[in-house]
Amino acid sequence: MKKLLAIAIAGLLCLVFTGCPIGPGSRLYKPVSDWEEYAVKKADRQKYPNDVREDFSSHDSSRVAWPGIVLSAAPIVSDSAIEVRFVIEHHYYDWIEDFSIQQERIFLTPRGEGVFETSWYIKADADTTDIKESIGDMIIVYGIPTGVRDSLVDLRAFYIRTIDPAWFATDILDYGRPGEPAEILRIPQ
Repeated sequence: MKKLLAIAIAGLLCLVFTGCPIGPGSRLYKPVSDWEEYAVKKADRQKYPNDVREDFSSHDSSRVAWPGIVLSAAPIVSDSAIEVRFVIEHHYYDWIEDFSIQQERIFLTPRGEGVFETSWYIKADADTTDIKESIGDMIIVYGIPTGVRDSLVDLRAFYIRTIDPAWFATDILDYGRPGEPAEILRIPQ
């Protein structure tokens, strides 16, 4: 019996110390792959689209991580690859995952810093039928700004993560950049 109890306690401690939620709570955003973990470590999450718009030359080699919602996704097919061109509406994100009674784990604010775009390349023989289905998904683009055209920032992506709408909400918290006051818009259910 003592051995079984010791195994149960050890298992519980492993869950707690690895960041696995056991009931209501929150944790810092957790990357889903080693590649994304590398991208998170390299990115400056305190640089925003308006910083780049205001002074592109100071940010043209900055690695950033910009969350947003996909407004459009268009495949451009060539012989060697398919370029998927995304137009994304930036939203502020506090980089916290919430585990409570609601299904959504990420609370984006309804506010952000406008629209930006990026490309992602896939194999030339890949199935493109579900690219249009990514419209409305949350996307986190890790990349480097390459230009500003008519206030639209272009970001060269080195990693992209998309998140289904079931896992995020934009109507729970309203906040801006770190240090700005936040407002609760509704209680999660």
